[in-house]
Amino acid sequence: MEIYLRFNDDFENDYAFQISNEDTINSKIKKIFSTTPNKSGMKNLSDIMVLRPSIFHEWQPYEYYKSCHPGYLTEGGCLLYSYDAAEPQYLEKLDEEKPLFDQLWPGQLIIPKWKYSGKYVKIFAVIMLAWLYTDLPDVISPTPGICLTNNISRLVIPLLDNYLDQPELADKLREEIAPNFSSVLAQWAFFFLHILKITMLTFLFKIGVANPLTFNALKIYKLRNFEISHRNAGIKDVLKSIGWIGSRKASYDQYQASFYNYTIKKHGGIVQAYRAGVIKSAAAPGMPLHAGEGFQTPLNERFTGKTFETIESENPKFILSEEYYVEVENNLKSILEKCNNDIGLMNEEIKRFRRFGIFEPNEKMQHLVKLRKEVYTQEKELEEKEKESKEAKKQK
Repeated sequence: MEIYLRFNDDFENDYAFQISNEDTINSKIKKIFSTTPNKSGMKNLSDIMVLRPSIFHEWQPYEYYKSCHPGYLTEGGCLLYSYDAAEPQYLEKLDEEKPLFDQLWPGQLIIPKWKYSGKYVKIFAVIMLAWLYTDLPDVISPTPGICLTNNISRLVIPLLDNYLDQPELADKLREEIAPNFSSVLAQWAFFFLHILKITMLTFLFKIGVANPLTFNALKIYKLRNFEISHRNAGIKDVLKSIGWIGSRKASYDQYQASFYNYTIKKHGGIVQAYRAGVIKSAAAPGMPLHAGEGFQTPLNERFTGKTFETIESENPKFILSEEYYVEVENNLKSILEKCNNDIGLMNEEIKRFRRFGIFEPNEKMQHLVKLRKEVYTQEKELEEKEKESKEAKKQK
């Protein structure tokens, strides 16, 4: 069974993994975040890939949850995760000893929870405060003239004097690094800019925009061209042991852009797509699901639920079931058969399926989406009427 695991606490990093019927959080998922050196000398995933949200967090999560947000139904009848998938009201804690097969729907998202590390926060604070101290205005600093730029100038001056034959420039630098060379106003202005610089730097580290794997320059150099792939012998066995697939689930915006381009290309251009009546669905594909649908379908109904009967009922809704997953699998197989045994093309189709779902649904899946979209359209029309009614009352 394939499930998805969120890295970096970032909705753009939901990676696919293969699990067996017996795998648990303790036996499988925790291995993915392990920092303990392997006895065989193999690398861990955390040695070559940033998994934590920021440098202020611990290296390993402390709890694991599944997202029970209903999800977003695509035009092909597959599911994407909502941007709200990790909101507290949609999270359910996973039992770390119980098989994941008994706790998750295929394709469901696991959300790790992370703790801030007091150790890393303190180290960062000490470094930033020390840096800030070196840039104190000379008028109040107990040790004036020790800022980073002054120390660089001290290293450059001998080079200018002895090797570059630039004594005038060297003398200019000597003047500039002398305490109180700048006016008091200028000293405070530079110090204020330094505070802004540290504040911005801290903010970038805090939100994870700057989230390096390591600050060790040698390690960064060694990993500069490292490929996380089953083709890489140095990491192949580790990836196999953790069920690494390598595909990332797309966000809605990524799906919308890809599906739009696919539709336009398929019909030979925007004009042709417009004439075919598919521009509207290409521009705004799929629909959000409601409570009780999608990943909120009770797991105990997996083998008894009737997806295609329920969508035809008086109160139609989209539920998950074994028959639904079988139909999705059959749909994918039929798409792969059209590849005429072209391995490259088949791999591309599988990658697209894992990332975006199906772009070419069969008639049964098309009918499923059509019925659910009718419900969605009725709900939108009702919302518009209620909105117009409220505006009319306000005007009166």
